[in-house]
Amino acid sequence: MAASDAGRIFSGISGSYDRVAAILSLGQDPRWRHAAVEAIDARRDDRVLDVATGTGMVAAELVRRYGCHVVGLDQSADMLARARERDGVFDEIVLGRAEKLPFADATFDHLTFTYLLRYVDDPAATMRELARVVRPGGHIASVEFGLPTGLWHVLWWLYTRIGLPVAGRVVSVKWSAVGAFLGPSIERFYRAHPQAAIEQYWRDAGLSAVRTRRMSLGGGIVMSATRSPASEVAAESLRPAFYAAGTGRLSDYWTLLHPPYTAWHLSYVLLGASLAPSPDPRIVAGALVSFGLAVGVAAHAFDELRGRPLRTHIASPVLIALGAVALTIAVALGLFAATVVGPAFLLFVAIGAALVVLYAFEIPVVHSDIGFALSWGAFPVLATAFAVGASPFAAIVAAAGAAWLSLAQRTLSTRARSVRRRALSVSGEVVYADGSREPIDRDRLIAAPETALRALWLAILALSVGSLLARWI
Repeated sequence: MAASDAGRIFSGISGSYDRVAAILSLGQDPRWRHAAVEAIDARRDDRVLDVATGTGMVAAELVRRYGCHVVGLDQSADMLARARERDGVFDEIVLGRAEKLPFADATFDHLTFTYLLRYVDDPAATMRELARVVRPGGHIASVEFGLPTGLWHVLWWLYTRIGLPVAGRVVSVKWSAVGAFLGPSIERFYRAHPQAAIEQYWRDAGLSAVRTRRMSLGGGIVMSATRSPASEVAAESLRPAFYAAGTGRLSDYWTLLHPPYTAWHLSYVLLGASLAPSPDPRIVAGALVSFGLAVGVAAHAFDELRGRPLRTHIASPVLIALGAVALTIAVALGLFAATVVGPAFLLFVAIGAALVVLYAFEIPVVHSDIGFALSWGAFPVLATAFAVGASPFAAIVAAAGAAWLSLAQRTLSTRARSVRRRALSVSGEVVYADGSREPIDRDRLIAAPETALRALWLAILALSVGSLLARWI
């Protein structure tokens, strides 16, 4: 396949490309692009290079999903003219070739490309060039047509040799030519470059954790990898938190809730309730639900919107809806509680709602270590103690203890969190007085604080439950 073929074959169809590509792929092309974007896992401030951007479909999805900065590159002026019509998507659009990118080394945080390798003369060299402009630790993802096997290959062959040209002719002569071109082009490419060879091109380009995902019965292939020298350990190989579940819809929601930390913070509600001689179980239950929604759901959903620290794939509108609904219900419960325990409780309701919002926007006074300790440690104790009629002095002393515990939590988790989510490599050793040596690596560095965190959340939960039960039993 000559490198010049792409411009010749696909010129003059940019106006209908998005719509017709989805139709002729039987609706699968958007799914493949969406999967590639999911693999990028960009942060809001990241810069992503979208190579072979075409009309900008992947670029638009990147911006919609992550709010990141996108630079688009394509060799087709016709396609780029259409891409420029997408307002607010591109920071810059560049007319250029993937084989010789006009950017310095490590310019971008991540890179995507779509249906590219069939149209370059040397796919292996092109992969090296693509990897060159991505920083170590950055992600690369691609979409390519695949070649189904077995019975599916027979059906694929019939569709690409007969169905595509006929369906394309309904649109235009140009699209009929495109339809007739694709099937033979894909088969020629995979004869020269089998999928195993392509994966090796990625690894030879300095990419690790290469993943191949066959979709739509093998008709589409989404690949992803991390730009990282072999001597470095990529941060993405670790889960973003010790409690993070695997990938998947339900797993993402479990991870979002921060189960150990949410249980830890709700323990402070029980602690505050246990300070009263006879805490009302209804008030305690309401406080647990309210704080569970405000802290466990709303605060964590809003926090995930800012840079995807937990790498979930929950859509941003869903996160916004979860946070808004959870906070609204929590405030409503607080307003109802004020009718029972007195109007002074409205001050706690207002402060609690403000803390969630301020934390979501990372306002320093709340997002600092001390702010975290006071917001998620002291405040639940004080609010619940007031609601159940506990002694103010006892509440202040217990709230101080909760704040110190939360500060310890923050101190222990900060280092482990940084290593899990951002570190590229960890190396060193401890030399003891007797001459023995202990290597320091990534796992050893985070093992001690995370073991302590696992023990502490269970210990604090047990102590709080026991203290409350002592009032009722």
